Amino acid sequence: MVFAEFYQSYKLKNMTIYDDEKIQEVLNDFAIESFRKTADQDYIAARMSYKAGLVEPFLWSALHAIEKYLKAILLFNSVSAKKGGHDIEELLCRVKKIKNVDLGLPKNVENFIKYLNQYGENRYFEGCALLEQYALDNLDETIWYIRRCCHYDSYPHLPKIPPAQQVQNPKRCDMSGFLEEVIKKELPAYPYLIWNNWFYGKEGQGLDRETIRNTQTKCSESHSCLDFWGQQYFEILNKYVCFSANTKTYYKLKD
Repeated sequence: MVFAEFYQSYKLKNMTIYDDEKIQEVLNDFAIESFRKTADQDYIAARMSYKAGLVEPFLWSALHAIEKYLKAILLFNSVSAKKGGHDIEELLCRVKKIKNVDLGLPKNVENFIKYLNQYGENRYFEGCALLEQYALDNLDETIWYIRRCCHYDSYPHLPKIPPAQQVQNPKRCDMSGFLEEVIKKELPAYPYLIWNNWFYGKEGQGLDRETIRNTQTKCSESHSCLDFWGQQYFEILNKYVCFSANTKTYYKLKD
């Protein structure tokens, strides 16, 4: 018997009915390890891609990071994370419905989420890839606002720091997660995380946020070959390639 079959057999033989507290414990563990921790890694990967000038990987990794943070918040609050997929606007709407979660997102963060939802899911370069001005700083800010709510109620650190004080000094918002481990232990990802990062960078590095933003004036736009080939070519390719729902809808509605 292979391990997977043995494990399923073991589970059936040892099946118990868990109470709500045990269920939430399982959800918390998964949210931390499989959503928040991997989101931390996606976030660093996005910053690495930005620094290397890789626009599509930056957008894709950034989208995944925010998606996983939002799904973690859902699990921390006993809400199913099964619906939503990569649609971070939909996931954000679901998080906003949770009574005890107040993300307090500034308007520019909401706009960045809309931008990323539009251009992030472009793994096959199906459409335009747009890198907006200040994209990296906007990502840092968006991650910080969402991630600070990415915990369960009994988390011992965040309640000690008033929200207003967190905004004034974001580096004090310590989740004791993977990002904090990277910073404290200066792991290999450390220079990529703190580089030009007002929210997770090293304190006392001598850069104010305006200076950081002024180094991020990169703004670029590139177009997919589908933009030029059009409907006829899409119909051929659609038989061989799995395109996103947005791309399929676009060509289905296009005359």
